[in-house]
Amino acid sequence: MRILFRADSRKAQGLGHVVRVLALAEAAQHAGHQVFFSGDVEIPFGEDMVLALFGERFPRPQGPQELVELALRLQVDLVHIDTYEEQGPLKAVFEESGLLLSSTEDGNFGRRPAHLVIDSSPGCELERRPDDGSWRLLRGTSFTPIRPSLRDMDLPAELRDSAGSSELRVMVVMGGTDARNLTQQVAGWWAASGVESTCYVVGGGVLDVTLSPGQRLVRWDPSPSVSGAFRAMDLVISAAGTTVWELASLGVSSAVVQTVDNQRDNYRFMTENRVAVGLGDASTGSVATEAAVGEIRSLLLDPRRRTALGDQAHSIVDGQGSARVVGVWEDFVSPAHRGVSARPAGLGDASLLFEWRNDPSVRAVSRQTSELDWAGHASWVARTLSLPDRVLLIVEQDTKPVGTVRFDEVSPRVWESSITIAPAERGKGLALDILGAAERTLLAERDVEQLVAEMLTDNVASHRLFLKAGYAGGPATGRPGWQHLSKRVH
Repeated sequence: MRILFRADSRKAQGLGHVVRVLALAEAAQHAGHQVFFSGDVEIPFGEDMVLALFGERFPRPQGPQELVELALRLQVDLVHIDTYEEQGPLKAVFEESGLLLSSTEDGNFGRRPAHLVIDSSPGCELERRPDDGSWRLLRGTSFTPIRPSLRDMDLPAELRDSAGSSELRVMVVMGGTDARNLTQQVAGWWAASGVESTCYVVGGGVLDVTLSPGQRLVRWDPSPSVSGAFRAMDLVISAAGTTVWELASLGVSSAVVQTVDNQRDNYRFMTENRVAVGLGDASTGSVATEAAVGEIRSLLLDPRRRTALGDQAHSIVDGQGSARVVGVWEDFVSPAHRGVSARPAGLGDASLLFEWRNDPSVRAVSRQTSELDWAGHASWVARTLSLPDRVLLIVEQDTKPVGTVRFDEVSPRVWESSITIAPAERGKGLALDILGAAERTLLAERDVEQLVAEMLTDNVASHRLFLKAGYAGGPATGRPGWQHLSKRVH
């Protein structure tokens, strides 16, 4: 597989977009795929990271057509884009050229239609994403892109030389660019804690802080090697962006500052779920210095609290998100997934299923005809995916979702089928193929003796479909107005 990545990095936006791309590209390389990069990278050590992984950097394309032309010239199978900037009608232009588009978003930031949408914002899988024509959504922290090499990076020489030392180590890193120039202030909080320790401060220009006895401050220039020091730190104080997820994957305890508005949801999730300790929102100036200093002091004096933070963080971000995304890309471009095939549904499919299930024509022939509310539906999907006697499948044609089939085990080895065709795909003769693909997937995974189906008597299309699929039967016992059909499979 050949993949073109598209991202930019500037002082105002930081390095987060590029770091996420690097994580995905590294995982793709590890899986044996070829990767390319296009975009502006104005931060020197970011440029070094890009060139080290990709070998070269193609200039930032001017508009969708130029991006498509580059993709066609490089003969890629898929393009992945990670930027908040408006890009025009990318998906439509890509489809005209027969290319697949993958896109990263953070809630509403960077949102655009794509064939595959990745949003690793914590908790977003339980939030409704309005249908915009995107095919598949990968949502939540299971898909947080983490560089596979992060865990094995070499320690900087200074830390290797002091291996076994009992000193407390703190790092202050306000993102790849410190867009709000907070490094001086945060380093001052550490110094004001008065706790004997060494603080490694990344970037930040000239620092003027007053140290207490037993404190030592070490300046480090921003560079790729900084990440190699994370796991040697007792505490890292960071902006609430990409860096915190890397720290979480390593099980490193952290304290976070919200520096820009698009970190708001991250910051809230991190602090409410004990992934990190919150020090305040610097984007609005609402940071209480005394409280921040107190939190840092408390963390440095309480090793058990730091350990609990790191353990909780790692339980939420396991570091395998990049590999999961690459696996889906492989499915998207694999010849084996051409035609009609079924896959297990995930929480990311909740929004799509909501749109389908609430279509008036679907509700009219369902057991429950009332319109669904989002909270109840999201809860139902989450519960459904955990039930051992229920299988929920998304059926795709050439990776585009065209329907869903749910199977419920109503008695031992007897499973009831329920099918919904995507409203936009009706009348195309796909129903029998959709049902057949779902049944094959069920039979490959479960011990099934009989399949059954029920439908309203006046639902002629559904009745005809199941008869064609080999089901037989008649009126449902004790259920006026309903048909009950079945077929044996073993």
